[in-house]
Amino acid sequence: MRRTWIAVLVVALVGLAAGCGGSDNSSEASPTDEWASGFCSAITDWTNSLKDVTSTVASNPTQDGLKSAADDLGSATDTLVSDLKDLGAPDTPSGEEVKGSLDSLSTTIDDEVNTIQNAAQGVSNLTQLPGAISTISESLSALGDAFSNTLTTIDNADASGELQDALKNSPDCKNITNG
Repeated sequence: MRRTWIAVLVVALVGLAAGCGGSDNSSEASPTDEWASGFCSAITDWTNSLKDVTSTVASNPTQDGLKSAADDLGSATDTLVSDLKDLGAPDTPSGEEVKGSLDSLSTTIDDEVNTIQNAAQGVSNLTQLPGAISTISESLSALGDAFSNTLTTIDNADASGELQDALKNSPDCKNITNG
């Protein structure tokens, strides 16, 4: 049950990665290509950290293991939020709208992971575990909605398809779907 919340988050990331993947046939990276690479690299790094968190919970399925996993998730999320904010706006007509959506996503991720950490840290005995799992599940659902809304915004804002093409052609995005 403890691994379920992490698995749901990884599934949400796979949905995020669905827009990525393709061939690497560009000879020189444009600013949009560089943005897409940075975006997918940030998601890849976070996903890899989530795999480590899953391993932590699997290898130490205790209250301490859950707390340690929540701390690791917090660190990984701090890095993701920083990376997403550092990206700025992609160099496309819809760049500012995409940046605004990523800023909103970053805030939601940060808030929900804080909620997850607080729920995990609040478990001092087994009777509190079901309540923590419920809180964590609600936060994961909110994260999934936030990722979905962000992808919708990116899709809707990218009328020319330039950003989607950059995501599709980025080797870093391809690694998300193959990793």
